[in-house]
Amino acid sequence: MTGRVFLAGGGGAEASKPLDEQFAHAVGAGPMAYWPVAMEPDRHVEAEEWLRDVYEPLGVRDISTWDGDIPPRFTGVRGIYIGGGNTYRLLALAQRFDLLDRLREYVAAGGMVFGGSAGAALLGADISTVAHLDRNDDKVVDTAGADLAAGHAVFVHHADGDLPREAVWTATYRRPVLALTEHANAIVAGNAVTAVGPDPVLLVSPSGRRKLAPGSTSYAGSPA
Repeated sequence: MTGRVFLAGGGGAEASKPLDEQFAHAVGAGPMAYWPVAMEPDRHVEAEEWLRDVYEPLGVRDISTWDGDIPPRFTGVRGIYIGGGNTYRLLALAQRFDLLDRLREYVAAGGMVFGGSAGAALLGADISTVAHLDRNDDKVVDTAGADLAAGHAVFVHHADGDLPREAVWTATYRRPVLALTEHANAIVAGNAVTAVGPDPVLLVSPSGRRKLAPGSTSYAGSPA
């Protein structure tokens, strides 16, 4: 059984509410593992409080937080929530603990993974999509992501001014792009990408671009 990947564009709790509700339904009471490690360590406690405020009212009661000091637990975890922050910091930790392969194995076995902002970029094909947003203080060289977005790279915090950048990226890397505004969310199941809303998801490829309306599904390999 293949799991699902939940991608949020980075606009906060109100913007991702439709996606949070679906992720909570998929996870049930838990256990859910929260990875706030894209943030500085001194923000982890506040971040966990924020997450609990969002998910406990949705019925997710068993929540644990990974602080990045030792490898995270996957066994017995029904859902993993990867939060926002600096994507290069997040990828550096993922590389240190070989988490990209672990995430792929987890989803292939039926696991549910949520990526918000930096987390969404990590779950795409390559995090160079955030080069204009995040500083690479961790000196990450290999920017390959978990590649769990049906072959797409993920641009988060998308605005209209990013269209030329996204067009250059997809032409250079020959990979399609999911461009998510701060109010755009998507669910990936295998090669299917479903827009959750409230904003549409923008699909960009070397052949062009199109909007995927909330509730609509696109399949990897179909034309942009």
